[in-house]
Amino acid sequence: MPAIAAHFEHPEPDPAHVAALVAAGIAPLLARILALRGMHTPHQAQQFLQPPLADLPDPTLLTGVTEAARLIADALASGAPICVYGDYDVDGISAAALLDDLFRRLGHTVRVFLPDRFRDGYGLHHDRLQELCDAGIALFISVDCGTTSHREIQAVRDRGREFIVCDHHALAATLPNASVVLNPQRPDCTYPDKSLSAVGVALVLAQALRRELHTRGTGKPVELKSLIELAALGTIADMAPMHGVNRILCWHGLRLLGKSARPGVQTLAARNTKIAAISADRVGFHLAPPINAAGRMADPQTAFELLTTQDPARALELAERIDLENNRRKDAQALAQVAALAQARVQAGREHAVVVAEAEWHQGVVGIVANKVKDELAVPAFVLAICADGLARGSGRSIPGYDLVAGLRAIHNDSLFERFGGHAMAAGVTLLAERVDEFRARLQAHVAANLPVAQRDRAVRVDAELQIADLTLDIVDLLDQLEPCGKGNERPQFLLRGVEFHRPTLLGKDRDWCRATLLAPGPQPAWARAGVGTFCARTVVDGFADRDSVDAVVRLERNIHNGKVTLQASIIAMQSA
Repeated sequence: MPAIAAHFEHPEPDPAHVAALVAAGIAPLLARILALRGMHTPHQAQQFLQPPLADLPDPTLLTGVTEAARLIADALASGAPICVYGDYDVDGISAAALLDDLFRRLGHTVRVFLPDRFRDGYGLHHDRLQELCDAGIALFISVDCGTTSHREIQAVRDRGREFIVCDHHALAATLPNASVVLNPQRPDCTYPDKSLSAVGVALVLAQALRRELHTRGTGKPVELKSLIELAALGTIADMAPMHGVNRILCWHGLRLLGKSARPGVQTLAARNTKIAAISADRVGFHLAPPINAAGRMADPQTAFELLTTQDPARALELAERIDLENNRRKDAQALAQVAALAQARVQAGREHAVVVAEAEWHQGVVGIVANKVKDELAVPAFVLAICADGLARGSGRSIPGYDLVAGLRAIHNDSLFERFGGHAMAAGVTLLAERVDEFRARLQAHVAANLPVAQRDRAVRVDAELQIADLTLDIVDLLDQLEPCGKGNERPQFLLRGVEFHRPTLLGKDRDWCRATLLAPGPQPAWARAGVGTFCARTVVDGFADRDSVDAVVRLERNIHNGKVTLQASIIAMQSA
């Protein structure tokens, strides 16, 4: 019998809440799911299912945004050169594209600088900033970086330049000496949603600037809807929680992405997804990776230009280029992933945390590989590339209950890291290669002390129990109303009890995927019983054999092959019935 590393968590909603939603015309299954997610009245359900843009909070609640808008308005009025300094991932690129688009619609051209991952590294780079100052930049706006860049910002301020930080990363003990720091994580920030991505913060800044220019009677009116598709792209790619402001932005943004007038978005969508309606999953799995690949493997400017060009022919050329980079990324990821997992599986202390390092791994893929290691071993994991300059650079991913940045801060005594930063669930580090073993020991000890194995939640959430005969494409159509799904609004998961695991077949070059059928129990032959085709990672079903009776937790989705749409179930977890 396979070992079960998780238990099924099957909460029951208040029947009165479900009844109220059903009475308002909501289908019983959808009503149950909404009630489990805190929608207890028809009004709450309606606001969730169709969130109005009017529910976006007052932008002035973001501490410092009024001052930032005034600085930008002054710069626009005087013609002072402005630079948007971004980052090389989708959130940073889309935030830079959003501000660039905003300024162009206002009739101004700004300089956009996106750092090179290999030359400049993450965040603000002192030399690049000084070069930009030499070029005459008077106002800097950093997006998706800057919150902890004290030295770099001070050097710019010492030259008499203004600096606006537009970020969402974890704070240091003090804020940098910028003109304004916009970050919802600030303890004095009154913005009601703390989970904005960088592109979300940029959109709030755009709201405030539009209001400031209207008050002054200057500037062209800018329709915010023209920017929201970029906000949705970056928010989903950054895996931000899908509730509150993020849900509003992504609900509207996905609809705009599906009919985007941007040649780059049109071209990228046509090349990477066969489904006209763009869901959060489609963004996360098909649109974001090629954009990310530009910054991971080569030049993020390629992806930025793709999002901002108005030339369809240029958009096609750029899309082809980043698709090539994405294929290179896949190859580099596959090589690093096999080696990283092999190291991790035999590493002492792997029940607490994993830190693996290798000189041959590509810096651009270590974050993706860290996520794979974290998923397989269910512990915080760092994957580091050892570089020619003697430094190890890499990324980490965490599990629920362990704040990665807080942990890094706690073990940073004796200046373990050259630099580090990020979020509770994802972070980056740079340290001397000779200190990797020390880093591993410190991290494992800290995780063991602060998140004991016995306290780690391995629960698999179940939204409802269904029968095989219940499963139809109509349910998938119904569940589409919950989009966009993501962290905090996960795709619904359903329990199928006592079903037969039928004819598992391993697929893929490394045989790491499994296709099978789940059949309704009964004495009839297999062909006479109701069933649903499944597809999942091999690790989910390892140890199970043909015709085993199982309880399976699945997600339902459409499978499109040769133009035919069928129902498919992805197995999330399985145990003997």
